[in-house]
Amino acid sequence: MLRKFLESRSGNFAILSGVTMIPLCLAAGLAVDYSRHHSAQRHLQEMADATSLALAASKEQNQARLEQLANDYLAANRTSTRVREVQVASVVATTESVDVELIGSIPTTFMGIAGYQQLDVGASALAERATRGTVEVSLVLDNTWSMSDKDARGVRKIDALKTAASGLVDQLLKSPDGGVRIALVPYGEYVNVGIQHRNNSWLSVPADYSEQKGSPRICTTSTTKSRCIQTNPAKTCTREVDGIKETYSCGGGCAKSETYTVPAYETCSGGYSTKSFAWHGCVGSRTGGTNRLNDANASVKYPGYVTEKAECLNPLVRLTSTKQALKDAISGMIIEKGSHRALTYIPGGMIWGLHTLAPSGPFGDGLAYDEENLRPRKVVVLMTDGDNTLLYDKSSGKALIPSKSLKSLLPGERQAWRKDDDDDCDDDDDDACGASSDPLGSGPFRQTNEDTLAICTNMKANEIEIYTVAFMVDDPVARDMLKACASSSQHYFQASDAAVLSAAFSGIAQSLQVVRLAR
Repeated sequence: MLRKFLESRSGNFAILSGVTMIPLCLAAGLAVDYSRHHSAQRHLQEMADATSLALAASKEQNQARLEQLANDYLAANRTSTRVREVQVASVVATTESVDVELIGSIPTTFMGIAGYQQLDVGASALAERATRGTVEVSLVLDNTWSMSDKDARGVRKIDALKTAASGLVDQLLKSPDGGVRIALVPYGEYVNVGIQHRNNSWLSVPADYSEQKGSPRICTTSTTKSRCIQTNPAKTCTREVDGIKETYSCGGGCAKSETYTVPAYETCSGGYSTKSFAWHGCVGSRTGGTNRLNDANASVKYPGYVTEKAECLNPLVRLTSTKQALKDAISGMIIEKGSHRALTYIPGGMIWGLHTLAPSGPFGDGLAYDEENLRPRKVVVLMTDGDNTLLYDKSSGKALIPSKSLKSLLPGERQAWRKDDDDDCDDDDDDACGASSDPLGSGPFRQTNEDTLAICTNMKANEIEIYTVAFMVDDPVARDMLKACASSSQHYFQASDAAVLSAAFSGIAQSLQVVRLAR
């Protein structure tokens, strides 16, 4: 009977189908659940990639805020039908990268028969912040005497600037791939271009010289002397230098004296002394028309000034990718030399910011301009802590203090004098000295503000991107000028202390970086 059953062919397909149907159905169910799990995994990975890129592209540094941004981004972009219960498992952020890990799950269909009601899914992505492509940056930084002031926490402005600028250099030059070059232009009254350029064709510097000053020495015999018998009371006076109010001892001196007889003695007066004058690297503005505002007319030379003492401080640094050289130059920035305290002339700094990036002109270090400012991307970062305090002299190219000395004015007098529309305006620019409601201000410094904006406009015409940073600037005219100079409202930063200044420079560095997936 068994042999006949095995040899029989009738009904075998139905029997075999019945035996194999259960494992076939289970296999099909497993395939469906696996396909859904794979789809959920792929969707979650897409979400992890997009979230890490979005966080890396933001300027946010606060950990709690980054986690909230990640959750908000997920809520707006995930597809709940593909994966459910999506959560941010972790967000690990540094100044250079953002690492995001997500977890979620999907309900099973056929695997529930085997006791598996859901399958877990997870994904992670690492996005790096990096500067890609060719970028040329010129840091035009204020190193005038007003930078000696301190913020509310007691940090000197110049020290805060050094920290912020050095941090920007670290961020942009963290990868020595040669794609980023940075120039440094410290400015005060003048810019120091470096004494090594003395004989260059774009510069005109007189020869160093020495001269004798004084009168013949005359000696006489005297038998009397004078002594003070009553002095004036000493008092404390106040003055302002480059926006910095300071006190000093004044008054005193002899109010009444008497003469008395002494044995004969010889007194001498007069005599000659030798004074030496040399070039310390200081250059002024080019004269004639609008030459001071652009890099055209290369045949017009820059005037170099031969002086007894240096009237400009640190020399500029041309475009370079050498991080340590830039950081050393930033660290070495000074705001006074001997008795010289630099005042503020922003146009002088900005025109050399342009020259450091230009493909022609004094240096010619920059690559050719790109109409879209992408290859290369050229950027100027202007930082100042106050308004212009000097005027352009069209005959010499010097930046001069107006006829009413700012150094001798008491607090309050200087601001009132700046609003004087009738005195001290240049004869050729009477129309420029308009009402105090003018956004560029009134009084003698209006022309200097106009010159600053004209240079900014010429930079933008070449598609140079301009960031401006107002550090503890109280003057609304100065703030408005910096806003107008910037490429957009997002390119203007206002810093109230050292911490905010560092955040501003870090934000600028991040805006120059692109993000990419590293994992």
